[in-house]
Amino acid sequence: MTKIQFITVTFLISASFLFSAENPAHVVKKKDVELQTLLKKSSLSKKEKEHIKNLLNESFDFKLLAQKSLATSIWKAQSEADLDTFVNQFQRMVRNSSARKLEMYRADSTVYEEVKYKGKDEARVVAHVWYKGKESVLEYRMSLVADAWKAWDLVIDDLSTARNYKEQFSTILKTKTFNDLIKIIRDKANETE
Repeated sequence: MTKIQFITVTFLISASFLFSAENPAHVVKKKDVELQTLLKKSSLSKKEKEHIKNLLNESFDFKLLAQKSLATSIWKAQSEADLDTFVNQFQRMVRNSSARKLEMYRADSTVYEEVKYKGKDEARVVAHVWYKGKESVLEYRMSLVADAWKAWDLVIDDLSTARNYKEQFSTILKTKTFNDLIKIIRDKANETE
């Protein structure tokens, strides 16, 4: 293979990788348009509320968010079964609580900055959201997972979701066991269903 052929093949492989996944900003925008349409309704059916839960959460990589919500040493010390239970209950808790705070997702207008990439598989999508004249800045920290962009953190006005959970869980784990933490999360998920 000549040098030119090698460069051409390398370019084509790189190009196919870059275009194989949807742009991370498009992933966020597409969900937001559908979400805003639903939120403008004066009343929502049970089916529409469930759809909102799905819209708010289907773009998240809950396993990575759960992992980043614990100290590395805590995560590595757990059995695979305990981690699976933790991730499942954590996802339920986040999913249910996000749908209860719909007001924070309302927007009159949204402007997106250009996507910031870190390597080939990490990106940050920053959105400036205005609602009733007040601006909030949302930053979606995303990773490429199985050819799809998934968020693992949402930073709202400099407050990181992952960091917030990490601080809360760290405080709990100073006096309780990992299984106690799972129970607390399960109870919280049950409360918000």
